[in-house]
Amino acid sequence: MIASTVSPTSPATTDRPVAIRLAACVCVAGTGCVPTMRHFVAQCVQRLGLPEDLRDSACLVASELVTNAVLHSGSHSVAILVGVERHHLTVSVRDCGCWCPRTGARRSSADDGVSCGRGLDLVRALADRFSIVTGPAGTTAKVSLRLSTPLPAPQRTCR
Repeated sequence: MIASTVSPTSPATTDRPVAIRLAACVCVAGTGCVPTMRHFVAQCVQRLGLPEDLRDSACLVASELVTNAVLHSGSHSVAILVGVERHHLTVSVRDCGCWCPRTGARRSSADDGVSCGRGLDLVRALADRFSIVTGPAGTTAKVSLRLSTPLPAPQRTCR
């Protein structure tokens, strides 16, 4: 696992920069990847001092998106990026595999007792915004979760 954090500022549509805090983690795609990345997201949210309900939502989103990447993409690795702006926490999951669209109907009578297959529906229900971008280099799923209280802009420091 490789993890790093950065705190750049990015230009907004106004003249004033908007502070963005970012943290990234990359894992080999496999069964241990999901709990590792869920723990990584929980730590990010905790260090930002965000509420527990947001932590729980972010962890659920991360679990669902990373699980999909591990089970369905064929990728050798999965990366997660956690970012926060004043009004949103974002969770992006990227793989290097290929998108495999569903060929059959999602629901059948055989699905009634199954506890899987509804992950993206859960993600959509929790998200303020949700997107999936696919291409030859892989797939990126990005979720924005609205913060109940906007974060103050961080103080800029020069070193």
